[in-house]
Parts: sequence; C-alpha cells; structure tokens
Amino acid sequence: MNWIAVKYFSLDQDLQELSDYLRARGLQHRITEEQGQQCLWVLDERVVPALQEFLAQYSQGDVRLEPATVAESTPYSPPSLVQQAAQVPVVILLIVLSALGAFLVESGSQLVHWFSFQEFSTTRITPLADSLAAGEVWRLLTPIFLHFGIFHVLFNSLWMWDLGRRLEYLMGAWSFLLFVVLTGVASNVAQYLWSGTPAFGGMSGVVYALVGFIAVRQRMVPHPLVAVPSALIGFMLFWLVLCMTGVVDYFIAGSVANAAHLGGLIAGALYALMTTQFFRR
Repeated sequence: MNWIAVKYFSLDQDLQELSDYLRARGLQHRITEEQGQQCLWVLDERVVPALQEFLAQYSQGDVRLEPATVAESTPYSPPSLVQQAAQVPVVILLIVLSALGAFLVESGSQLVHWFSFQEFSTTRITPLADSLAAGEVWRLLTPIFLHFGIFHVLFNSLWMWDLGRRLEYLMGAWSFLLFVVLTGVASNVAQYLWSGTPAFGGMSGVVYALVGFIAVRQRMVPHPLVAVPSALIGFMLFWLVLCMTGVVDYFIAGSVANAAHLGGLIAGALYALMTTQFFRR
C-alpha cells in the first residue's frame, strides 16, 4: 500500500513524543520533511479519519499522551490483500468483470456483441437508437469491460486497484459505483461520437475519470486519501497526449481509444467540481 499524508506540522515542533505514542500502540507511521514542514504518514487508510481527529485535538493541546500499557503495545500488522479487497467490493467487481470481458474477446465468444456499444453481426450494425428503443440501455456502459489482450486488462486493473480504492474509501461503495456508471457512459459516448463504430472497449476511460477527479478534488478540497503524487498525474496526462499523437498505435494491435480517455478525464473533473460543496460539508 502507499503511504498516506495525514497532517503537517511546523519544523520547530518536536514530534518525538507523539511518534513514540503512536508506535507504542502499533500504528505504523513515519515523519518526513516536506516543503518546509514535517509530515506524518501512515500506511493504513482505515485509521486516517480517527487519527486526523486525534491530531487536531493534540495540536490544540486537548489531549495528553499517556504512556502505553503492556496490553496496548502490540505490533502493527498491515491488512492482508484479502482484507483490503473486502473493503472495496466495487473495485473488485470491476476488475473481475474486466477479466471476464477480456476472456470473451480473446476466446472469440459470440457473447461479445451483448457488451458492445452497438449490436453487430458479420453483415450488419444495428443503429444505436434502435438498440436503446429496444431497452438495451446497458450498452452505454458495458464496453468498459471489454479488453483486448492481457496487457490491456492488467494495465487498467492495476490503475483501478490503486486509484479506484482511494475513491471507494473516500466516497463509499454506492457513491463510487454511481461515479463509475456516469463517467463510464460519458467516456463511451465520447468515443462513439468520435469513431462512429462499436469496435472499442476498456476501463481506461474510467481510469482517466479517476485521474481527473483526483486532480481537481485534491486542489479544491484536499484529503489524504487522494494525495496522489503530482508526478503520477503528470505521467497519466503525458501518456494521454502521447497516445493522441498516434505514436502508440504503431506498437499495439488496433488503436487507442483517445476520445474515451479525454471524455473520461473531463467527466471526472466535472464530477469533482459539481460535488465540491458536498465534500466540504
């Protein structure tokens, strides 16, 4: 897991007693100097809200750091992979469905056309309006699960595991699911309007929605769970621009769904802007 910044302190403040107090209670942490301040970091996202409240009281002098008893001095054990997965059911569901979509594509299954943006056969592509009129509204979303090759699905799943977990922790499962549905539809529609064909798929539009949301959300209402290094956001934006130049298409089968990436990025950023007041409350 990644280190999470919890609180900043001035350089002249002695945090040794606080560090000893947290260590005695089994909380794995570290204190570093960042941009002229001391920063307290932890590994476990679950302790962040309670720890922030405690540190606010500590900074105001409202709590005393009592010595830990023998019973309290237990070694910290980071949550296992299974425990982490249990906390983010939506992220796990998205990764599983992406793996299923990749399997259907690679196996040449006839079921693929049920996931595509438009119904198609070897001789005909059904107009989207006809499919929607027939009640096949799921087509607006389900292309996010189709993946073309092992690296495609692994790349998107790793980003979903890293960035998606942060947002599911932050928003809660149902709100995060709503975010995925809205931004997934937005990225698919953007790609369809740009390409005009149903031959696209992948979770990368939603991944870029995560990037757009985190970039705006952390600037508007900072929170440790979305304190993603700026270099990572910069890399994702660089990759977006590089793919749009067409260079990457020479090294892969098919082409990159650039419109889905850009549409997802914009949708995620707009979602963050529209929900800013909610997060401030």
